Amino acid sequence: MKPIYWVVCAAATVMGCSVNSSNPTTAWGKKDVTMINYRTDGAECAVLAATTNSSANGANTAGGISGANSTVPQQRASGASSASAGASGGPSSGGAQSVGGGGTYRDSGSADLATRAAMQQQSQEMQANRMRNDRLKSCLVSRGYTEFNLNADQRAKLATLPQGSDERREYLYKLGTDPDVLAKQAVVKKPEPAAAASN
Repeated sequence: MKPIYWVVCAAATVMGCSVNSSNPTTAWGKKDVTMINYRTDGAECAVLAATTNSSANGANTAGGISGANSTVPQQRASGASSASAGASGGPSSGGAQSVGGGGTYRDSGSADLATRAAMQQQSQEMQANRMRNDRLKSCLVSRGYTEFNLNADQRAKLATLPQGSDERREYLYKLGTDPDVLAKQAVVKKPEPAAAASN
């Protein structure tokens, strides 16, 4: 996901927009905040979240292509994988062979290797998005904002207002500064699971 796209989507989160849906189920608010501070805080937190750098590169990820399990399994005549994969097998044995600069190539690409690479990439993207989302929420909470659930009537009204419109922002601002909405509809955080007692 492009960082600038994420900044725009994350900034809209404060106003109740969702990256995955045009009809969100939660929004953010703060009692007595001005409209300019509401929008500024949202934008600043979004920039902080978007610039969160995930340094995870997948190295040493079990089963990933950049982990210790990065060699292509040798294929036996029966098609079963051999546990002792390596680059020593020749093309006639169905194993991987070293060509040129030492890269591992096969007559045809390994479906397992492609699947593991795709899964690793997807996992890294999901982790990066979680980190950005956590950073956004942490920033908003540190500035005194409360996440609140939108009830069915509020979601229905929001669905009639075009995304990015002044009417939509004003409606969400009105909800987000209403002390009754913040008190009665606040998102209740689930308690962290207790750590297992060590023996």
